[in-house]
Amino acid sequence: MNLAFLLTPVADVVWLPVAATVREAIDSLRAWRYTAVPILDSEGRYSGTVTAADLLFHLVEVGQQGTLANLQRRREHVAVSIDTDVRAVLAVAADQNFVPVIDSRGVLMGIVTRRAILQHVERRWTEDVLLPEGASKR
Repeated sequence: MNLAFLLTPVADVVWLPVAATVREAIDSLRAWRYTAVPILDSEGRYSGTVTAADLLFHLVEVGQQGTLANLQRRREHVAVSIDTDVRAVLAVAADQNFVPVIDSRGVLMGIVTRRAILQHVERRWTEDVLLPEGASKR
């Protein structure tokens, strides 16, 4: 099953350029009230994810100077292709707020949020498990 039906397209995703400063990243996370956003290079390729924790550690250790290109990230966030099975994405999403979806060139197509996956699982579970046998699905 293709992930396209769960995908938030890149046009609707808050992301930061790899050249963004630490201050710009802090301001963006604060303004959007997000704890993590994807980082893209100048070609739109996924370069990783910056988290509030990454920025906090950077502030304590280095201060506000620097860009996301040289920011030490605490862990790598896994990206998947559009053809990745939903079950495999569920396993990745257990450890990440969102799962970046990339094309064969590494360009970010969008993200699949943990919320979208859980809503999909809930719908499937409701349809497959909770409906009595012979009952019609809406």
